[in-house]
Amino acid sequence: MAVRSHFLLMGVSVLALAMPAVAAAQTASQAGRDGPQSVPETASEADGDGIVVTAIRRSLETSQAIKQDSDQIVDSVVAEDIGKLPDVTGAESLARITGVQVDRGGGEASGVRVRGLPDLTTTYNGREIFTAEGRSVALQDFPSASIARIDVYKSASANLVEPGIAGLIDVRSRMPLDFKGSRIAGGISGVHWTQSQKIGIDANLLLSTRWHTGLGEMGFLIEGSYADVNFLDSARVVSQGILTRTGVPGTTGAIRYPNNINMTYSPGDRYRPSVHTAFQWRPSGNLEIYADGLYQGFRSDDAGRNLTVNNGAAATLTNITFFPGTNLVRSFTATGGTFPTGQQNAIKGKTDTYQAGGGFIWKPGKWRITGDAAYTDSTYTQLNQSFVFTQTRVQPTRNFNFDSPDGAGGGSVTVSNYDLYDPLNYRITAFNESGRRANGRDIQARLDIEYPLEGWLTKIQGGIRFNTRDAKLQTYTQNGNAPVGYNYSVLPLDFTSNFAGRRGDEVNSIVSWISPTPESIRANADYLRTLVGKAKGQPAFLAPTFRGTEKGYSAYLQARYALDLGVPVDGLIGIRAIRTEDNINGFTTVPGPTAGSTVDVPVIRDNAYTDYLPNVSLRAKLTRELQLRLAFTQTRTRPAFASLSPSITVGVPSDICSTDPTNADCLRVASGGNPDLKPTKSTNYDASLEYYFTRDGSITVGAFYRDLTGFINTTTTTIIDPVYNRLKITRPENGGKGRIRGVEAGFRTFLRAPWLPNWMHDFGVLANYTYLDHQSELAPALAATLPGMQPISGVSAHLVNGSVFYENRFISLRAAYNYRSSFQTYSQVVNPTTNILGPTLPTIEKGRGTLDLSGTINPRENISVNFSVANVLGSVATNSRPFDVEGDTYPYQVRFLETVYRLGVRFRF
Repeated sequence: MAVRSHFLLMGVSVLALAMPAVAAAQTASQAGRDGPQSVPETASEADGDGIVVTAIRRSLETSQAIKQDSDQIVDSVVAEDIGKLPDVTGAESLARITGVQVDRGGGEASGVRVRGLPDLTTTYNGREIFTAEGRSVALQDFPSASIARIDVYKSASANLVEPGIAGLIDVRSRMPLDFKGSRIAGGISGVHWTQSQKIGIDANLLLSTRWHTGLGEMGFLIEGSYADVNFLDSARVVSQGILTRTGVPGTTGAIRYPNNINMTYSPGDRYRPSVHTAFQWRPSGNLEIYADGLYQGFRSDDAGRNLTVNNGAAATLTNITFFPGTNLVRSFTATGGTFPTGQQNAIKGKTDTYQAGGGFIWKPGKWRITGDAAYTDSTYTQLNQSFVFTQTRVQPTRNFNFDSPDGAGGGSVTVSNYDLYDPLNYRITAFNESGRRANGRDIQARLDIEYPLEGWLTKIQGGIRFNTRDAKLQTYTQNGNAPVGYNYSVLPLDFTSNFAGRRGDEVNSIVSWISPTPESIRANADYLRTLVGKAKGQPAFLAPTFRGTEKGYSAYLQARYALDLGVPVDGLIGIRAIRTEDNINGFTTVPGPTAGSTVDVPVIRDNAYTDYLPNVSLRAKLTRELQLRLAFTQTRTRPAFASLSPSITVGVPSDICSTDPTNADCLRVASGGNPDLKPTKSTNYDASLEYYFTRDGSITVGAFYRDLTGFINTTTTTIIDPVYNRLKITRPENGGKGRIRGVEAGFRTFLRAPWLPNWMHDFGVLANYTYLDHQSELAPALAATLPGMQPISGVSAHLVNGSVFYENRFISLRAAYNYRSSFQTYSQVVNPTTNILGPTLPTIEKGRGTLDLSGTINPRENISVNFSVANVLGSVATNSRPFDVEGDTYPYQVRFLETVYRLGVRFRF
């Protein structure tokens, strides 16, 4: 965390409003150590030219000033008012920044990537923060109402906590001395999700005060928030297991078709409570002492369900149609063969993250000395119960279409002469349980010193940092098969077929079926355990399957220079050295002393390495409005703690494994970590040309190149295990070399040109575009069938953002469009007959755009009414995937995403 004294240096927030460029310069120069910059408190005021400075305009001015005067290449999102980011969540706001892309699902934006890379360092007021055994925190977990500013650092400097290969994102909160006096602010909104048809609330309240005492000036702030996310994602999924058959009546030669279509619903009721508190004490003009704390909570109640409608190699096929010129079946009617199966999950999740810390800012003479220390504790627990069923009695007639011509296309299936709502047509086949409890703790402390110099070296900076991190993971797995004959009518559970979801789907396909409610599964868990031959009571968590301890020691030295080479030139030269020491403990299962027995053997790995991360940057002020930036940096990302676990979690065996583990068709699925993972490293080159024609108007163009080594891929391979025989295991591995390069362009302004009519002066536009050219060598297991350089998983080549806004004293309106082009991910194809892994092939998701609308009405200066609609167009995500090396392709998934409506009121006194 860092030091917050730039607020003291620039004075109260009124001065910050009058001189945003100066304020931003001070803020950026203390990046990663100073606290959040003040956000305008008033709804509007006039600048020196008599133009009304409204909230959106002021936000753009401040974020532009931060970018213009920073020593790094940085983009920022600044709250327009207390408790009001431009979008509902931090992740959604970041999606508007040039070069940032997000994933959308679960009713919100998540999975933030900067210039295509997900390996970010996240900090909160300059301190590292994480969730459980992870290394970062989800940006959507930060309550947007408590965020003052988010900075995205695309180039590093030595005084920053070492960024990941993608950069660093710092979330800034407010502090009590940000405000001129006491402040009360808050709001409440009602939320409606279109797919789930549920209603929730968002609420927040901030209380802040400051006072003078005989011991100096003091301030105290507390704020809390609560946010619901009651979403439903649903999908139609075509199996990528392809059957090949010959001798099918009415056909010639071999025909090929997917072996099932899966209907999935993923509803979740989630909420996030959060509390932030801070105390500042300024006993004298050259000393400040502060302390603060953060609590972030996450609660989830997920109820994923699916129905897999199988056909099978023995099914009788009629009414067969083909894709023209191929032997790929497009549609048919199936009788006989394999019965439909499915499951209903009941999943509870809980996260509690605490961070507490404090520090000081001391300015004796010309020196500036800052210190900060913090303690973080985060625990995540998940309990999963899965009710597995099959349809029985009579095999329904199934009508398959693997690429419907209607609506969004994709797979569809209906049944004929079969009652999907008759309890006698279903029976339980298994009841499976699993649990996961992860914990991470961290102590971090740093000391930084600055001293101004005269001459071409204008400042020298140095500092040290220490952190020690502990992480552990505990799990349990319990699976049991139910005896034959227990249909739904004899089970003491409640059943429902009232499913929401797939709203707007124009394809005729199965929508609902009978499934037990998650509440009744939990209420009757002991009955189900007894039915499948297991003991009553929740299974106990096992001894930790993974423990990790990491110590980090870092020191840096950095100088700021300024020269006159015909044009003013300044920049940074620095180096940061980091020593990392890891101790990883886990278990591996080996054969025991007697036949059929197993023994867990401890596995211990120690690892230590030192990184030296240089940075050199230059800024040439070609004119008052035009500047050129160049930067060279090196960064690296440590592997995630969970990825280093040597332990392996083995899934449920197939029936044939239970009777004959040595059978060639016996294949068990497993997942685990890899204690031999190395950090991913990147050498970075950046250049940008920036033209600032007004305080809220600019045109920027940038180019960048990332030279990557050791990019981590999740791979699935089949191994011969001494205990489980053939094991299909998924785990992370380091790949080879890679690179990502691209260009960025951005434009923003209010339409205030003198030749435009006055009514247009309240309109503004913001637009940006990013092109990414990306390739990497896959991990060895994947590279066996996809050798050489391949596109990086999850990265879109084209990112486009456009916003149009209108604002005056009384009303604010915004329309924002975000587009990302197609991208691909990698996995291995499994033969549905032999269960043997086939080639590694990409899944290609089609590009799509998202349109969001928002508005604010200000009936009074301190009260506003707000509304927003996210995903107005109801964008549907679709993808496809080749199933052989020849590139033959079937549609894969069609996912229906939430449209979210919000209406609320905010106040500020």
